[in-house]
Amino acid sequence: MAVGISASFLLAACGSDDKSSNTTAAPTTAGAATTEAAATTAAAATATTAAAATATTAGSKTATGSTPSTAAGSSGAEQVDPGSKSPPPSGVGLIDGVYKGTSGFELDPKNCPADWDPKQGITDTDINLFMSLPTSGPLAGFGLIADGAKAYFKYINDNGGVEGRNINLDIKDDAYKPDQTKTNVDEAMQSKKYANLFVTLGTPNNLAVWDETNDECMPQLLNGTGAAQWGDVEGHPWTSGMQLDYFTAASLWAKWLEKEHPDKKKVAELTFNSDFGQSYHSGFAYAIKGTDIQVVDQENHEPTAPNLDNQFTTLANSGADVLLLETSGAFCTQAMAAIEKQTTWKPLVIMSETCGSLNQFFKPLIDQGLTGAGTYLLQNFKDVNDPANQSDPIVQLYQKTMTEQGLDYHVTTYATGWIFAWFMADMLKNAATYEGGLDRGNIMLAARNVHETNPFLINGLTSITDGTKDAYLVEGAQMVQYEVTDTKQLGTLKPVGDLINLEGELGTYKTVQAAGASAGAATTAAPTTAG
Repeated sequence: MAVGISASFLLAACGSDDKSSNTTAAPTTAGAATTEAAATTAAAATATTAAAATATTAGSKTATGSTPSTAAGSSGAEQVDPGSKSPPPSGVGLIDGVYKGTSGFELDPKNCPADWDPKQGITDTDINLFMSLPTSGPLAGFGLIADGAKAYFKYINDNGGVEGRNINLDIKDDAYKPDQTKTNVDEAMQSKKYANLFVTLGTPNNLAVWDETNDECMPQLLNGTGAAQWGDVEGHPWTSGMQLDYFTAASLWAKWLEKEHPDKKKVAELTFNSDFGQSYHSGFAYAIKGTDIQVVDQENHEPTAPNLDNQFTTLANSGADVLLLETSGAFCTQAMAAIEKQTTWKPLVIMSETCGSLNQFFKPLIDQGLTGAGTYLLQNFKDVNDPANQSDPIVQLYQKTMTEQGLDYHVTTYATGWIFAWFMADMLKNAATYEGGLDRGNIMLAARNVHETNPFLINGLTSITDGTKDAYLVEGAQMVQYEVTDTKQLGTLKPVGDLINLEGELGTYKTVQAAGASAGAATTAAPTTAG
């Protein structure tokens, strides 16, 4: 997975089994919990105050990317609507029978099935997309991402669409079960109704289908998970992600601990037993090589675990100075509650950025007489509920549009859906300007050539992909801490340390694989307990 910093986006909503009940307290990246449930990978988590932080890279580099907006609380991008405002790049599109993108990225239709149709799912009036994600089960809250995305697409459609075409999104529940995801995706591809897949949630869920989607030349875009595999431009050119990968997020945790808490050297991990959780585990192991930080215990839990009681009994006995919550969904809330109830063990807690939604993950604690205060996590997208963001153009547009559509804009998982949908609309609009016009090959080229900064990003961060050189869309974040002044009300997230932007430095999955391999046997010095 990747090497530097992570972020999230994310994120979103996990928690409640009843999607319709989630207006403010319920259950979204990648992270997901995948976002992983992530599951990503997803929900506008919230650190607008972080926008004021100094942008630096892991060492001391200043952040790179687009020019920050002068708007208060801005994401660093003055452009609110998707789509490039510059002329289309020359030499990009369907040229001499081959789709030619930037920095050497190419797609040859001859490598696709004989019946592959570049216009599948695209007519003069419509663009049809397909999404598989959980709307039932313990990760049902992530289903609100789909509702948010549909709301944004409606806004785009009501304002001219993509060259007059409406964006339509069909959704199927997979309960976060990879086998069901595969069934859903197989049926979608067999129907030959869809131009591309959009935000399939979960690392194992996406891995269950990505070989087939690439064999079928089906664009599998903006996966709702932070797995680094989505940067495998060479091996899986038809697949892309959105959020910062989990390997990198864990690497940032290690760098932050070294700088901010050099006295805390003993670390314990609570890990979601999937590729999602193990990505964090491997990334942290890689980052602490050569340092004094040591993992003294790692406890895994299954996606179906009823609770985390057994894991916390063991973790509390570790005496660790730091606890890493490499999980998501309702497990984040359970873990924060378990820590707060501890009477003798009070570690510093760093939680997956996929659990950054205050309404979805922290608010349920209030009903238990708890708060989650002191928890740290990474963020890279603005909180639409933060008072500091209320004059921001994209936040105002989001709130106005959601209100007009009868949806509660306070539900931050809806905002996560907007983030994903903004990127999708951006790709579709740009693809329409390439040689050959809007078709599935050009949509994939556009996914590998993003240069517009998503307006939900906090100031100093950028969102760029560039062919075979840069496969990771978001590569920056800010560490924030949850602070509470009134135990009966939600608190706020305050930035701690510098904003880090590694735009363009992660490269592709090859870079990540090399970094992961170098971690080698040092994945952990402690025993691993399954479940």
